[in-house]
Order: sequence, then C-alpha cells, then structure tokens
Amino acid sequence: MCCSATIGSTGCQVAKQHLQDGRKENLEGFMKTFDKKLSEDVHPRVYALDCEMSYTTYGLELACITVVDTDMQSDLADISNSLQYLQDVQTILLSMFNADTILIGHSLESSNLLALRFIHSTVVDTPVLFPHLLGLPYKRSLGNLMTYYLRQIIQDNMDGHSSSDARACMHLVIWNI
Repeated sequence: MCCSATIGSTGCQVAKQHLQDGRKENLEGFMKTFDKKLSEDVHPRVYALDCEMSYTTYGLELACITVVDTDMQSDLADISNSLQYLQDVQTILLSMFNADTILIGHSLESSNLLALRFIHSTVVDTPVLFPHLLGLPYKRSLGNLMTYYLRQIIQDNMDGHSSSDARACMHLVIWNI
C-alpha cells in the first residue's frame, strides 16, 4: 500500500520512494499516428502488440514491447527502457503504423498504449471483442479467453509473457473472424 503522496516526497510505509502510475496525468511525450497516403494496391497492416511494464519512481514505465504481424512474425522485441529508448520505440512504431493500421491487443487503452505514450484509434481490444458476462468494468483475462475459446494455455511461466500475449491476441481475433 502507498499513501499516494506526490512524486518526490518522502516515501511511505517501509519504502524510500513512492511508486505511482501517473501516466494519465502527464501527457508529455505522447505521439499520435498520422495519415499516410498508401498506394492503391497496399492495404493498412494489422499488428498485435503487448507491452511489459515495470514500476519506477516515475511511475509505470515501458520495459519490453512485442509487435507481431498476421504471420506471427515479431517486428519489435525486447527494448530496455529509458526516455531515449521510448522515443526510439515511438519513432519505429510511427514508421510501421499509420492511422488506418489495425492494432490488436488486450486492454490496449489502459496499459499498452499508455506505456508507449501512443495515441491510436483503430484498435481491436480483446476484452471488448469478448466481453465479460457481467459487463463492464469486468474483463476476462487473456489466459481465460485463450483457454475458453481456443483451448490453449498461455502465461504458464514467470518470465514475462509479452510475446505470447501478442500472439494470443492475434490468434483470438483471427479465430473470431
């Protein structure tokens, strides 16, 4: 538990620092995909993405990102985080995506896009595609969705699961189509 004091103040409980998620309050560094003219024989691409985050004294920050295409090929993999690396990741993503690119993921709006400091509106979010029986704000876990619909077990190790999560989201959407 944290006392939710301001960042930089003396730590609470037994910790020396506060760990907070202040991403929604600070919009500095956010990037937005933009319209790019595509030739007529080219269609907007489809990618699934997943991010792993880590708590820092600055809040929840990007630690790793996986982006896969419809062939399940990874276009971006582990990236150590710092402001410079985040800007590099944003630059790479802006070169890969345009405003019409379809991004697939699990809880994109509440975690992945915030960690990337990325604004994109053409998304397929698996909790929306496969809603909880009780409705919002409840969401089924990605592992639950994969087990229920595709009879596959994912996230069965403790080493992080960004790559398997991105692939799982892509599998679920393709299965649903």
